[in-house]
Formats: sequence, structure tokens, C-alpha cells
Amino acid sequence: MWWVPIPPRVDVPEPREGVERVLVLAPHPDDEVLGVGGTIVDFLAQGHQVLIVFLTNGDANTAAKQFFTWNPLRKAEDYQTLGYRRMKEAGEAMRILGVPWDHLIFLGYPDRGLLTLWALHQDKPYRSPYTKMDHPFYRNSFNPEANYTGQDLLRDLAEIVETFRPTVIYCPHPEDGHPDHRATALFLQAVLEGVSWATEVRYYLVHGERWPTPLRLIPEAELIAPMYLVDRWGWYSVPLGEEAVAKKLAALRAYGSQRVTNGRFLAAFVRQNEIYARDLFTEAVLSN
Repeated sequence: MWWVPIPPRVDVPEPREGVERVLVLAPHPDDEVLGVGGTIVDFLAQGHQVLIVFLTNGDANTAAKQFFTWNPLRKAEDYQTLGYRRMKEAGEAMRILGVPWDHLIFLGYPDRGLLTLWALHQDKPYRSPYTKMDHPFYRNSFNPEANYTGQDLLRDLAEIVETFRPTVIYCPHPEDGHPDHRATALFLQAVLEGVSWATEVRYYLVHGERWPTPLRLIPEAELIAPMYLVDRWGWYSVPLGEEAVAKKLAALRAYGSQRVTNGRFLAAFVRQNEIYARDLFTEAVLSN
């Protein structure tokens, strides 16, 4: 990926009227493709506006770091380099899906640290044990004046939501197995307490219990929600056309740092459909 430039720092794009304004929250680069890559293609084909926000740069993936550096030690510079690599991969993946670079925002908060920011570091800066940084240090970070605190992440996310005014938000599922994913849902819920317009939140799942199955590429198969989450959530299936499936597969292949250690897992999300959930309690309230 050395030939791919790093996506530039951008401000929140002006919201367009008369179209769906779709906000996709990705805790790490590749989550957006795994969860809603084909859906993004379809929204763009219909002329809607799609904004992708990466909360972290995925710079704490030890397996990928060791693969590329052959160094088993936790060297901060190696993790920082991995973060830049994953940003490049994200830029290429989004080019394949059709998302312009001025609709990609990288917040630069600590990978594997988001739940800690939420629960323990609301106002006291947290230092990543991987990059050894306590602030968004990447040169394209959305708010370089921020610190690794829950309050600063909440402010950044609130600014994006209030400026872009999304009509649809895709967010990791609150019961996702990865703590960064669960934390993303908590931060979004806190932000939405202060909004004054109607928006729909759709939750996508990436890390489930023994899910998805089987762990291989079968694009003709259907992705089905795990049974242990069916009772409390309303699940919806979105069919994908051949072009959307093909672009999703190509976008996932752009994430080379993840394929070398987790390729079968990534491939298992390339199916004839994508799924999202809504809280059944929330749906009951909205219908009354």
C-alpha cells in the first residue's frame, strides 16, 4: 500500500437536502465494509450522501503489526505505522465503493481503548499502551487539539452529527463482542440525546458468538442474524445486487493488513445480503 496516499484531513461536509444523509460509524477501518459495504454502494447509486467516520485507525492490531515488522515487541512506532497503513487501506476501500475522500473523517482515538474512555477516562487523558500516545496524533486527525478522553470523543462526534444532520445512522451493535464496538454505540446514544431532528439508527454486527458461519467466501449464501440476539432485536435483511457484492469483496481485499491474519473472517461477510438491527423496545415506542 506504499503507493496509496493517506486520505487528507477534512471538515464535516455540508448536508445535502432532498436525499438521505447516511452516517456510518466504524470503530476500526474495515468495519464499515464488513457491516454495510454493499449498502453503501446502493445508497451512492441512488444519489444519497454517505459520510464515513472512523473512530480509531486500528493501530492496536498486534497480529498484523508482527506480520509486517517481524518484531514480537511492542514498539510504539510500529503501531503508529500500522495506523497509517490502515488509513491508506481505508482510502482505497472507499474509492472502490465510491465514497469520495472529502466524506471520510478519521478521529484518531485509541484502538482497544474506546470503552476505557467511556467508563474510566471521561476527563483524564488515556495513554494507549500500543502507540504510547494520549491524543489524536495522526496528521489527518479530525481534531488535533483533542485528548484521549471520553468528553473529547463525545464532543467530536456531536459536532459531526449536529453539522451533518444524518437521516440514517449505521452504528456497531450494542451487544457486539468487541469493546470498541459497544463503546461506539454508547457514545452515539449519548450524542443523540441532544438532537432535535428525526434520525434512524441501524445497528450492524461484526463480532458475534461463533458468527458468522461458515468462515469462508460464499457470496451466494444468506447472512442470518445469530439466534441469541433475535429475541431482543428486530433484524432486517437488505438484499444486494451483483455489483454491490463485487465491490464489497474488492473493498475488503484492499484491507491487506487484515486479510493476512483474518482473511476467512472478512470473506464470510460477503453474502447476497446485509443485516441490521433495531431495538424492539424502541420500535414499540415509535409505533405508539
